[in-house]
Amino acid sequence: CTLTRFIAERRERARVTRAFQSYVDPALVSYVIENPKRARLDGQKRELTVVFTDLAGFTTLSEKLQEETVPLLNQYMSLMVPVIRRHNGYVNKFLGDGLMFFYGAPLESNRHALDAVSTVLQMQVDLKPFNESLVERHLPRVQMRAGIASGFMIVGNAGSVNARDRADVASDYTVLGDTVNLGARLESANKATGTLVMVNDRHAELIRNDYLIRPIGKLQVVGKTQGVMTWEPLVALAEATDEQKRYAQLWHDVVDPFVEGRFNDVLIGIDAMDQEAGVTKLTELYRRLSLEYLADPPDKFDGSIVLESK
Repeated sequence: CTLTRFIAERRERARVTRAFQSYVDPALVSYVIENPKRARLDGQKRELTVVFTDLAGFTTLSEKLQEETVPLLNQYMSLMVPVIRRHNGYVNKFLGDGLMFFYGAPLESNRHALDAVSTVLQMQVDLKPFNESLVERHLPRVQMRAGIASGFMIVGNAGSVNARDRADVASDYTVLGDTVNLGARLESANKATGTLVMVNDRHAELIRNDYLIRPIGKLQVVGKTQGVMTWEPLVALAEATDEQKRYAQLWHDVVDPFVEGRFNDVLIGIDAMDQEAGVTKLTELYRRLSLEYLADPPDKFDGSIVLESK
């Protein structure tokens, strides 16, 4: 009887796992099965890292493909989701052509920030063959934008978990809070700065000993009343070349004086940057703002660049 019951339980576990792993991240399924007493997954306040991604250019692509858009999107997700899971990420939501995923839960990890940035940089690498397949089909390339935010957030089940009628019970294991909202805003902010990956100051603090990062600026994103310092991770520090390190330093020579209100020094830094790496959307933004502030000095300046659109 014991052996029969054991075999039945193993079969049931396998059946449940197979049934739900395409709808729910297998990491959560395994966690619930191995920790049945914590199956409710009540909300906890913990420091985690959340990531939002989106595909720039996918709207144009979908207009050309029409009904063939879904198979192509499935191909893209089939490339990206395994990368997230290999780096211990939890896939939370599919947002059209975007993704929301986070690190450090349900299983705790003190590497949540490092796992997140290594995931996103690897996703950028894996996007190259996907784009090559688009070119072969005479379709335009796409770019993946990402916003990464580390900080305290609430993680756990959210939904109608206390409904009187069991048929009305519905919940989602997710993360909530200002840090999560910031991550979504950072993804969108890439449009204004011409960057592909943007992280908040706390995330930069957690990865700066392992990754070469360069400053983007102190941005006041939509929905916020104060600016937050943002950064772009470039490459693992152990793999960084002297040229990449110089590139990061040149950006400090642009961003640092702007935050301090030294706009003439900003222009000098921009000239050096443009000569070294060419004109970019971000240097044009800093040049325009610096010239405006020199012509009409602001009464109060806290170093922030105010973004007016998501």
